[in-house]
Formats: sequence, C-alpha cells, structure tokens
Amino acid sequence: MAAPNLPKCLEPNSIIPTDDIRFLFKQGNNSVKEVKAQKVILAIGSDVFEREFYGSINEKKDEVTIVDASQEVFQVMIDFIYNKQPNWKDLSISFLCSLYYLAEKYNIGSLKTEIIACISEQKIKITEEKVLEVAHLAEKNSPHEPLSEALYDVATAVLKAEFRDKVEKASEFFKEAEFSQANAVVLFKMMSRLNSVKTLPPSCCNNCHQTPCLTGKGVTRKNFVPGAKIEGFRGMGFRDVDELISQVESSQFNARFKDGTMKLCTLDPNIYIYKCS
Repeated sequence: MAAPNLPKCLEPNSIIPTDDIRFLFKQGNNSVKEVKAQKVILAIGSDVFEREFYGSINEKKDEVTIVDASQEVFQVMIDFIYNKQPNWKDLSISFLCSLYYLAEKYNIGSLKTEIIACISEQKIKITEEKVLEVAHLAEKNSPHEPLSEALYDVATAVLKAEFRDKVEKASEFFKEAEFSQANAVVLFKMMSRLNSVKTLPPSCCNNCHQTPCLTGKGVTRKNFVPGAKIEGFRGMGFRDVDELISQVESSQFNARFKDGTMKLCTLDPNIYIYKCS
C-alpha cells in the first residue's frame, strides 16, 4: 500500500467507519473475537479480497467467519495491508508460519517477502535449543517451499555456528535428539545443508547484525539494515522513530514508528543513528 497514513483508519477514535466488513473468530469458551476493516482497502491490497467483495461471485455480506487462522495472526495481516508494520522481533517463528499461510492464501506478495527476510536475516533469535522445533516447522510447511527453505536454512546455520569445528559438540547434539522418524527426516535434511549454508558471524549483534556492532553509528546508504532499531542523534529527526524498513532513494528511507505507522525520513548519518543496546 502507498498511503502512509492508512493505519489511522484502524485507530479506535478514527471518524472513518471501520465496520464495512467484520471477520469473526469463534473461541473455545463460546465467545467471539473480531477484526474490523474496510472492503475497498482490502481489495486494493489483495486480489483475493477484490474477487471476494467485488467480483462476479461476491456475496453481499458484512461478516465473515474465519476458521483457519487465529484473530491475532489475522489482525497482523490486516494491519500490514493498512501499512502498519509489525514488530517482527516480537513474533515467534510459529506465528510467522501462520502469517505466511494467510499471505499466500490472500496473495499478498510483499508480506511473504518480508516474512522470508525476517527469518533469513534472523530478526527473531533462534537458539540451539530451538533448532529442532524450527526444522519441524520447515518440514510441516514444505508445501510452502520458500518458507520451508528459509526455515531449514536458518536452523542449519544456527547449528553450523554452534558446531564450527567442534565434532564432539555436533555428536552430542545428535545423540540428545530423541529418536523418531520425524526427527530423522529433519536432521538428515539439515546435515545435507551444512556445507551450503553461510556460517553465522560470531557475536553478531541481534539488532544491526554486524560485527562489530553499529550502535551509535550514523545510518548510511551503505550500512542500511532493514529491521534495525534507530534513534535521532542528539534530539534531531523524529522523536518516536523506531525501526528501519527500506531505502526509498539516495536521501530518504521508510521507517516504522513506535505507534506502528510508517513515514519517510531523511537518510543522513548526522540525524539518525543505530540503537542496538
């Protein structure tokens, strides 16, 4: 979506009606959660919604019951269509898998791209203890090949970084893994990737993903890291700027703000710096 102020449409105090369409989610205790949106905005962001609401088979209804996703995941997808970027680091890998399923179902290519980038760039920290869990998610999502490949690659990269030349540590990991056919499949697939995936750099900063860390350094076109936390230098720039999103041109970039909105900012190392600690 192009309009940076679209997230305002979802604010509780907005004067713009948001009950054009309501998505309902039945809970186990017989309660119902909902997500509100506007059909025209959803149709612009997704050709699937466009066909559903305005195509030849459209049904004149203002409520849709969703049974294949949680309200929380569906809300993040709707927010994304409205240009409200999620805080990727706060989401779990399993949440991202559910979100990818929705992005594919509703044909939102930009959301799929961001999810793959989030996984590949390790915006969500994966420890050795979580490797098998991520690998099983990769296998479970094998019908979604880009997602499955990204999950397998990042799980293998974590193992490779942990093992390095420590054969004993590698042997210990495989011995401790519970024997099962499911574990055997994912372990074999990770082992086959060990030589092809890139080794993670040692002591890589979780924010800027650089060694040494860029905290306090000015943001430039050359060292631009999507997803990294930033702040204004000595009170300059926007006070509530939070995270880098993407470069627009040589002198501007898109940034996510603390309220979830997105704005254009000036790309100048004397205005914005990395905030890694």
